[in-house]
Amino acid sequence: MDFIDRIDEQERLQRALSSDKPEFVVLYGRRRLGKSTLIRKVLKDNDVYYEASLAEKATQIELLAHTIGSVYTGFDVSIYTGWENIILAFNRYCDENATLVLDEFPLMVFKDPSLPSTLQRVVDRRIIGGEGLRCNIIICGSSQRMMQTLIKSSEPLYGRAEEEFCLKPIRLPYWYDEMKMDAKSLIEEYSVWGGVPQYWSYRSNCRSLRDAIQKLILTDNGVLLDEPSKLFLDDAMDVAPYSSIMTAIGSGRHRYSSIADAMGKKTAELGKPINNLIEMAFIRREVPFGESPKKSKKTLYQIDDPFLSFYYKFIEPNKSSIVVGRRQRVEDKIKKGFPELVGKIWESLCQLAVSGNDLFGHPWDMASRWWGKAPVYEEGKKTPVGFEDLEFDVVAQDYEDKNTILVGECKWASADYADRLLEKLKAKTSKAPFAQGKNIVYVLFLREKPKSQADCNIMLPEDVIKALPR
Repeated sequence: MDFIDRIDEQERLQRALSSDKPEFVVLYGRRRLGKSTLIRKVLKDNDVYYEASLAEKATQIELLAHTIGSVYTGFDVSIYTGWENIILAFNRYCDENATLVLDEFPLMVFKDPSLPSTLQRVVDRRIIGGEGLRCNIIICGSSQRMMQTLIKSSEPLYGRAEEEFCLKPIRLPYWYDEMKMDAKSLIEEYSVWGGVPQYWSYRSNCRSLRDAIQKLILTDNGVLLDEPSKLFLDDAMDVAPYSSIMTAIGSGRHRYSSIADAMGKKTAELGKPINNLIEMAFIRREVPFGESPKKSKKTLYQIDDPFLSFYYKFIEPNKSSIVVGRRQRVEDKIKKGFPELVGKIWESLCQLAVSGNDLFGHPWDMASRWWGKAPVYEEGKKTPVGFEDLEFDVVAQDYEDKNTILVGECKWASADYADRLLEKLKAKTSKAPFAQGKNIVYVLFLREKPKSQADCNIMLPEDVIKALPR
């Protein structure tokens, strides 16, 4: 599979490494995003790339010496007593403006917690003189939280990097260009693999989506069967709280209190692991349109990664069946529940397509869902006789004209009658508290071309993909 996107990241790295002065670069992101591949794309023949392991410090230093020796003959003849010793030796030995890459840097820190301070002394030679720095240094890692911690204000490496960035999953439009699938099929595939390049690379070696799920996940030696545990182990020794939170959300418990109940924990015990999962972009907080994320009492927690959403809906609850070879039972559950899962991904894609975009003659602010209760009145009475639960898939306010809002309905089902859908949407909107006195722009987001037309905007999968940010 071709190297996809990462145009901006390549340019930033190339610009840093081609500078006429030594540069320090920090790059991190979850595993399988292509961090190492990205770095190798910009390295020259006289650069050194070293990937750390969990070996002891002395062994790591010896392995680094051998790695450097494969590029600079004779370097590994000497014995190096510490990280500062070997890095400065490389600095003397290497070509001018060569680059040293220390990949999986958190593994090195795990075996030697003083390494960040050591590296600080090395990179500071660019400023304070002494044996000046001639080489570029890149540190990279899959442990997102540790890498973020290393560069925060209270840590030795804070403010030292000329470039520091977190690699994110690749957005859907790039997969549309690469995979040559129709838009509907691509969204279904994306609902399993998300934007992670390595998952798509595995997928490309299989005949179909079903075949890929069977081979990669639904066998006891499937390469992705234990993927979440590996992701969490990159950031924590104890993965149980993370796995338990994800399992609870995947089973439909989205409120803080219900997640705690499912885990048998007090709500106060969830703050740290939930915040960590949010920092790692594995889950997100969701509040209704128009409410403050800090003040709302209606906060829900959603899995924010398609693969993990698929995994905790279908795989984790049925893992025992997979391990003993009862795959068909799990496949039946996936077949039955998959449209609902894709529908949720479709809904989030539609929100993203609207957010910050110019559509239908309006510049829109951020789009989100709305849910809540609307008062029900009897004719001629001003006091409500009850309340009705309402939910809207996509709501956004005009960025300039605060009196205009977009209200959208998302359907991931067979072709429907658009005029009927619009009529229902209008009836529902007329009751919504946020819509009173507003100019409404109605949009139907449909999986397939409708059986009838309607006097509103309609977006199909290919329209949504084209509207998504790149």
